[in-house]
Amino acid sequence: MPRTDEIASSDYRFNDNHVIAPELYARQGHPHQTFAWLRKNDPLRKVSPDGYAPFWVVSKHADIIEIEKQPELFASSPRPLLMKEASSPNLKQEVIAEIFKRLQDSPRLLEVLASAGDGGLIRSLVQMDPPDHPRYRALVQPWFKPSNIKVLEQRLTIITKSILDQMMDSGQQRTIDFVSDVAVYPPLKLICELLGVPPEDEWRILKLTNELFAGDDPEMKRMADDPLSIFDTVKDIYEYFSELTDARRKVPTEDLASYIANGRIDNEFLPYRELISYYTIIASAGHDTTRNAITGGLHGLLTHPRQLARFKEIVDDDDAVKLAIEEMIRWSTPVAQFARTATRDCQLRGQNIKKGDTLGLMYAAANFDEEVFDNPHEFNIERKPNRHLSFGTGPHQCLGLLLARLEMRIFFRQFIPRIKSIDLLDAPERLQASFVHGLKHLYIRYQLTS
Repeated sequence: MPRTDEIASSDYRFNDNHVIAPELYARQGHPHQTFAWLRKNDPLRKVSPDGYAPFWVVSKHADIIEIEKQPELFASSPRPLLMKEASSPNLKQEVIAEIFKRLQDSPRLLEVLASAGDGGLIRSLVQMDPPDHPRYRALVQPWFKPSNIKVLEQRLTIITKSILDQMMDSGQQRTIDFVSDVAVYPPLKLICELLGVPPEDEWRILKLTNELFAGDDPEMKRMADDPLSIFDTVKDIYEYFSELTDARRKVPTEDLASYIANGRIDNEFLPYRELISYYTIIASAGHDTTRNAITGGLHGLLTHPRQLARFKEIVDDDDAVKLAIEEMIRWSTPVAQFARTATRDCQLRGQNIKKGDTLGLMYAAANFDEEVFDNPHEFNIERKPNRHLSFGTGPHQCLGLLLARLEMRIFFRQFIPRIKSIDLLDAPERLQASFVHGLKHLYIRYQLTS
């Protein structure tokens, strides 16, 4: 990655589309040059990218923290993330009619759609504000407390060793796509186990969550030329987790799926939409973002050989490995953005924010803020402090952050010592996505030891 002075080149000319266009993310990853320009020249700027309703770009670390700690002033609903919108009211009606047509054989889902209005078929913790957010979050909070995460360490160690043993094969030099052949599996297998998803259905969860989170990428879409195929994905998600719910209500177990299936708000089972959405956010956020951080972390090491050599030296030091993992997470910033809506007129960084205005929280911009990070565009596994915002902050901070960190520590503590040789074969291919972003292909040549 270029130096900070190169990133903030005076030759750069700002364009609203540079902030959010998925096609741009596919070509270059997070738009660091754009963010550096914004932080320096216009850290809170209102933009109108093609296809998006206008929003304020929040590019400073301090401003994101200020917004996130005030959920009563900056709400998640009705626009929790920045997505493209229908270009006209007539087109919107046509789209709605087509969606109802596709879901006509799913009466329960049609009922959800009819009652959801503009809220959509998914309403998870991400979309919620008080009083719902703290009550729904509390349903599974015990599952993610440190003592429970610690219990998972042994299982994660076994899963990771098995994956690396398969990766090693006969011990000869091999070539693979690290993303699809390796990085996807540790978090996917664990989250499927926690949700009670049998091994033979792991591929289905991977496919559905890929389609849901990387819908702008033609390779990830169910049908590349059909923008509404995402609703076929949602339909399959509803059907799969409806069956899982029925099973766990008949025979509860100790897995996370049972917590969700039998969870209650005001002594009632969760409403159907919120129930299925709970499984969905756990299944997707539970593996997709961690996979991207693992892949981005390895790419950082391979493009900075001295850092890889240093990791080999400190791999037995728990505290040093924790620092390395935090830098990988900062460097990759898997969740690119969320959005908040002002509930009343207010001021932020001298700008007049109107009630109903959207603020786009650009986490990759905050994670490379020169006021917070020394030499932010330098990949440094010994960076300390490292106050990145990759997990968010405030009441919406990622519920599974302890689990994600543990998965990454266990993976790299096992992987790094076994590397006999490793080379990056080509430039990585990136997701055409500006919500959850990362590498979709990373081809490496390597040799492992036992």
